Amino acid sequence: MNNLFNSETGNTVMIPMDHGLMLGVQPGLEDPVQSLKNFASLQPDAILMNFGILKLTRDYLSELDDRPGIILEVDFNETWEDWKKPIDREGIIGHCKITDMENAAKYGADAVKVLFPLGLDPETQLDHMRHTAEIVNEAERYEMPVMLEPVTMGSYISEERKNDPAIIADGSRIALELGADILKAPYLGEEHHEEFRALCQNSHVPVVMLGGPKRGGVKGILETAERGVEAGARGPIFGRNVWQRPEEEMRKVVKSLQDIVHEGAETEEVMEKYAL
Repeated sequence: MNNLFNSETGNTVMIPMDHGLMLGVQPGLEDPVQSLKNFASLQPDAILMNFGILKLTRDYLSELDDRPGIILEVDFNETWEDWKKPIDREGIIGHCKITDMENAAKYGADAVKVLFPLGLDPETQLDHMRHTAEIVNEAERYEMPVMLEPVTMGSYISEERKNDPAIIADGSRIALELGADILKAPYLGEEHHEEFRALCQNSHVPVVMLGGPKRGGVKGILETAERGVEAGARGPIFGRNVWQRPEEEMRKVVKSLQDIVHEGAETEEVMEKYAL
């Protein structure tokens, strides 16, 4: 797991690019192999990807002098997108493993990641608990760290409570009890800063901040990283908010995040430094 965190600061800047499995082609990830090479050139601490992309790029990654850590997505959660035939179910309706720990170890992964949705219908939620526990137990046999991502995606949580910090805290605690080695959780804003601080303090495993859908301005993204790290997070794992930008701006955003996370820089300072 140390390969995922900077050896000097203990913090991390991670770039997730696992979106294609659930969402198909995404702006900014049209060519996943070239995208990975672009990200790796920025020397993030880790990259999150699916098995197919790791297979395609294993030789390239193995030849890098300073390879980023590799986090491998190991499960798939079925949702209904706009281009699918409508049904009478919403949110996640099922899940399955898409690879195993043998492949994770064979292809050099430093950790695996599992989505941990909350608020599913009771039967699916119970099955997902079994599914998650089985992956954690299998990972334990390989001494493979597991990142769990508690998210309020289920239709049994009302829309007005999707960003309820109490539910995120409960989900993070359940994930911890299941054996998470890393938690991927949202920073819900300045109004919930102290709740996020408590989540980080009480988890006793590294917490990294997810980014979610792309927001408008760069400043808000950098401020989120700055305030989240101040509250105790080990760093951001921002995807669409990073790579759904023009390439030059994307590179500046990554460099800014690295300065904030590893050097303690402030948002205004990096925005001036990189002309953002």
